[in-house]
Amino acid sequence: MNRKIILESLMRALDSWVRNASAAQLWQVHKTGGLGALIDADEEVVQVRIVLGGSRDALSNIGKTDGRLPVTEAFLGSAAWGAPPAQGSPEREQWFLSSELAQTHARQYLVAEVGERRDLLERCVDEWIAQRGAGPEAIQ
Repeated sequence: MNRKIILESLMRALDSWVRNASAAQLWQVHKTGGLGALIDADEEVVQVRIVLGGSRDALSNIGKTDGRLPVTEAFLGSAAWGAPPAQGSPEREQWFLSSELAQTHARQYLVAEVGERRDLLERCVDEWIAQRGAGPEAIQ
């Protein structure tokens, strides 16, 4: 079992989840976090699945902004953005769910955060290794 391979598999799984998440799933992540990883690995095969709302782990706070969406490239120079409803209002969720631009922005933000928070991904892999009872010497 190779720690680097598990970490790379986790990164690919997160990238795939971000690209394929529904608008409601994206909103949930930005509002409350809650991503988690299910990792299954043996000597030859590594499988990682990203879940939303599972048990809390190192990934649980990735993407969490309490519904605030910081400006990313998706909004730069776009007159289509307009002013979103007030933070915390029920209309804000509906606005997000109906705005492809906001969803593009949310995906872009998540991809950037995954890239910047490699420490959390490494901690997630280390926690998984510890739960399996494999010592560091067993993991390359």
